[in-house]
Amino acid sequence: MRRGLIKTVLAAGGSLALLGSAGWLGLRVKPAPFPTHPESTSELSTTELPSELPEPVRRHFRATLGAQVPRIETAVVWGRADFKVGGLWTRMRFKSYSVAGRAFRRDMEITWFGMPILRGSDAYLGGEGSLEITGLVNTSSRGENIDQGQNLAMWAEAPFTTPSVLVLDPRVRWEPIDAHTARLMIPFGEQEETLRAEFDPQTGLMRGVSGMRHRNHEVPHRNLAIWEDQQEPYGIFEIEGTEYDVDVSEKIPPDSFEAEGTSLLGSRRYGERS
Repeated sequence: MRRGLIKTVLAAGGSLALLGSAGWLGLRVKPAPFPTHPESTSELSTTELPSELPEPVRRHFRATLGAQVPRIETAVVWGRADFKVGGLWTRMRFKSYSVAGRAFRRDMEITWFGMPILRGSDAYLGGEGSLEITGLVNTSSRGENIDQGQNLAMWAEAPFTTPSVLVLDPRVRWEPIDAHTARLMIPFGEQEETLRAEFDPQTGLMRGVSGMRHRNHEVPHRNLAIWEDQQEPYGIFEIEGTEYDVDVSEKIPPDSFEAEGTSLLGSRRYGERS
């Protein structure tokens, strides 16, 4: 009787281990990417790179954008990522939509054997941040801390989405710190927030952007997202496609941000072609 029980327990234990292993393997299967954006980048207008930038900032943007800076008004960026959830690495695909320095929305899917099990959307629209998760877990986050965090995320990710806004938007200010570091002052409602940009001493290229963000949630080719008090990243994002100055009104309604005055946006916004 006891032997039979032991065999049954051992068999059940082996089955659970197999299921656990298969479950973990399913989280490591790379999903298919989101479909490419149906509209392609057309010719971008340009303007001269501002001369009053701190030296490390000027050196980086001259190398990445050129002496004549393309005016990027909107962007769609997509790719796949490794993303840590509860200490476990998962596979994710993402697609983000941006209006330069005004609004963004990013759709994300964590997959198991390539099938979505968690869908998420984080956004900064109309001056308000949000995070929505559906699937195996359903939750949403809003409030002042999320507003601040998503505004910082929009600007910290601008080097990968709408880089020209960092040197052309008159609401933005750069302040020198030293030969390889500069402070970026960005708008947040009627106030300002601060980001710190570090530049590689050898290449002169930007190698990191950091800022103080409330921890209630979260283009160079590869982007690592790291909390500064932790040793390992929580997200490794591989950008696989980008289109500029395309219609993003399906995800970012025109009334969800303010674009008057000195905005970079022009008449081509949201498919209004002249």
